[in-house]
Amino acid sequence: MWSIGNEVDYPNDPYTHQILNTEANPQTWAKFTESLPHANRLGEVARELAAVIKELDKTRPVTAGLASALMSNETGYADALDVAGYNYQESRYASDHKKYPARPLYGSENGMTLEMWNYVADNDYVMDQFLWTGFEYLGEAGRFPMRSNTAGVIDLAGNRKTEFYFRQSLWSDKPMVFLGTTDRLTERAPAGLWDHKRVEPLWNYEDGKMISINAFSNCEEVELLLNGRSLGNKKMADFTNRSITWELPFKKGTLRAIARNKGAEMALFELKTTGFPVRISAICNEKSLKADKKDITHVFVTLCDEAGNTVYTADNEITCEITGPASLIGMEDSNPSNIEDYKDNRQHTFHGKLLIYLQSTDKTGPVYVKLSSPGLKETTVTLKAIQ
Repeated sequence: MWSIGNEVDYPNDPYTHQILNTEANPQTWAKFTESLPHANRLGEVARELAAVIKELDKTRPVTAGLASALMSNETGYADALDVAGYNYQESRYASDHKKYPARPLYGSENGMTLEMWNYVADNDYVMDQFLWTGFEYLGEAGRFPMRSNTAGVIDLAGNRKTEFYFRQSLWSDKPMVFLGTTDRLTERAPAGLWDHKRVEPLWNYEDGKMISINAFSNCEEVELLLNGRSLGNKKMADFTNRSITWELPFKKGTLRAIARNKGAEMALFELKTTGFPVRISAICNEKSLKADKKDITHVFVTLCDEAGNTVYTADNEITCEITGPASLIGMEDSNPSNIEDYKDNRQHTFHGKLLIYLQSTDKTGPVYVKLSSPGLKETTVTLKAIQ
């Protein structure tokens, strides 16, 4: 689809309409203001833009992300679209579908709560939803020293966050299960629109402390085991929030989740109590760089304990030294409040991980990326710069 705009119809920014006085509009309580331009202009511009697109490409429909379907329904803006995208207006789906039954409808920007997904899952006339947002991004960060927006289900370094696995349990047909834990048992406030699942892939707590364990899965039931002892099977159908939970006192060792359908084992997931970080592990998915001064590759760094497990709590500082025809152009830890120099050769890890960006020069030859940190076993990644 071709989009002709996103939230161009945001009430009173700048367009206004008398219809705003009839009900509250999502995202804003704006009312009609005579001093602002009238929203009828929206329909005129939308029809012009849609016509231009149809001249250039007759194969794809025209869409837009509407901030106020209430207002755009009155101005002809929504009627100019082949497919209407609604931003945070799930409450209008049923009434607008009844009023405009031939209108293809989807969520063009949506929050993370399960309720927002259920509007799609429970109504065949709604195509889908697009979460705000897939990836974290710089800006809209709140108060200093926050530098990035944390709404993404994937962080700045490309790591999958807990919310990613919850979405996987909703959207994927491939059997899966994931475990996340928290000791914040008393924090039961309703989730906000962009709030993520407040659990982490962590099994390191004070001995005996009560911990909530949450399993996300697209299977019928999940069995939880602690150090090989079963804590029982629980069925997803018994949990209205699509998250199976247990509460138990912490005991170090291994948590294992076994997901089943009709009694057959379909997926496994383990969380282990980790020790202190002792070594740096690093991989690069590419074996070579093109010597054109443009090619870029990534080195993925993980801090591991003696058994090779990722130490989720590790935040050691890593030093990166490069020998050969490549340059270091950034080290991303994905910590939203870390304001360390992005382009020097030192960076702290976050959740035991770090992403390093390398760029080629115009020279060929071997490239050695040495990673070190006090008290940890260092490692070196080798690449080749080629013509």
